[in-house]
Amino acid sequence: MGTPIQRPLVVVTNREPYVDERTRHGVRYVQKAGGVVSALDPLLRELGGDWIAWGSGSADRLTAPGGVRPVPLSDPKYRLHRIYLNPEEIQGFYTRYANQGLWPLSHLLIERARFSRRAWTIYRNVNLKFARRVARESPASALIFSHDYQLALLPSQIRQLRPDLAIAHFWHIPWPVFTVLRLCPQYQEILRGLLGADVLGFQTDDDVEAFLTSVERSFRHVSVDRQRRQVHWQSRVIEVRAFPISVDINALESIVRSPRITRWSRGIRRHLVHDGQQLGVSVDRADYTKGIIPRLEALREFFRRYPHRRGQVVFLQVVVPTRSEVSAYRALFRHVEQETRRINQDFGNNDWQPVLSVRRSIDRKRLMGIFRAADFALVSSLFDGMNLVAKEFVSAQVDQRGVLLLSETAGASHELEEALAINPWDPEGFAASLEQALSLSPEDRRVRMQAMQDHLHQHTLYDWATDILTTLEQVTAAYVES
Repeated sequence: MGTPIQRPLVVVTNREPYVDERTRHGVRYVQKAGGVVSALDPLLRELGGDWIAWGSGSADRLTAPGGVRPVPLSDPKYRLHRIYLNPEEIQGFYTRYANQGLWPLSHLLIERARFSRRAWTIYRNVNLKFARRVARESPASALIFSHDYQLALLPSQIRQLRPDLAIAHFWHIPWPVFTVLRLCPQYQEILRGLLGADVLGFQTDDDVEAFLTSVERSFRHVSVDRQRRQVHWQSRVIEVRAFPISVDINALESIVRSPRITRWSRGIRRHLVHDGQQLGVSVDRADYTKGIIPRLEALREFFRRYPHRRGQVVFLQVVVPTRSEVSAYRALFRHVEQETRRINQDFGNNDWQPVLSVRRSIDRKRLMGIFRAADFALVSSLFDGMNLVAKEFVSAQVDQRGVLLLSETAGASHELEEALAINPWDPEGFAASLEQALSLSPEDRRVRMQAMQDHLHQHTLYDWATDILTTLEQVTAAYVES
């Protein structure tokens, strides 16, 4: 891969890159899916270093009794440090404060946000548990790369314990505007926590502007330089910049071109579409921010407004259960099943079902094969920091037959300009955009897809990681010199 990073690297995330799970046949070693793992695992394998995360696997303590596990087992390249949480910590830190408070608030779903002082206390203490492990395990003048809303207090806590460390923190989800942020009872503490970093990264320029406004409106003794994207805070300068996360398009193209996934992709088309039908796809966690119910309403509107398309379109939705400990997510999963059944009853017949559902996780390689097989993809997030599904679909489209319909409120829409924009709250407009997509010529589809793929080749996942870390190394060079 090649990287200019010279100083020791410590990655800190809520979720770990690998888990050990108990099965009937013994312990299974599983790599977790996700953009952060895809970017940072190969980076640490190249550079060496440490990854600190919550040890959530059922066999994690068995394989790492001292809390440290080499990665990979056969030829260790870096150390995974697992932090073990008890049930009360998981409930307060993860389920309640992070996922029932900060998550919906950041996605502008104010009515779903719930905060409690008990959960806040646990959240703060768990962040401190992470900070103490970072302080203990980090070499002198190391680069700390921490992540997301679960660990918002971490940068400041690390700085208090180890002022020699250089800290970059990346906020993966949207940053809420100030009038929404202040609904969080602890919003000033959240801001103070993040301002412990040397470099703060967000997905879009809009997020950066919203964060700078929040700082400006929250504290009297602070200086915000909007032109340079800097915050002057407690005799320090914090760089606040947009670093749009991406995908490893080269790796994804290799996956979908492999003989096995090529056969899988062709088999999907043979099995699902016939006589010139077009295959659509969506892939989402069963999360209310993903706009699954509004998408189904738009599909209903589409088949109502364009009856000539009945029988011509097959839509495959992959809905992966998530956060089943939260009742709102369980209810959403049931609601999706009900709405899907109604659409099929109202418009389908013995020979054709408009919406097919997969209600489980699909491994990454087969998922890429589904994306390659599709004629269009619907990414209809209500509000999203980036949405890497959109970029994965583009990467998998090596045949360049597909059309991407992308929510204009997803961060990816700022980059993938050749996608057809949709408003998830406008079912009539959504339906019209889908009709437009189905009517595009093969050449128009190819030109649009080629432009988006060119962009992803120029802005890869590794560019994202190295941009943040080289920025951190540059702005904190004085730490090493002193």
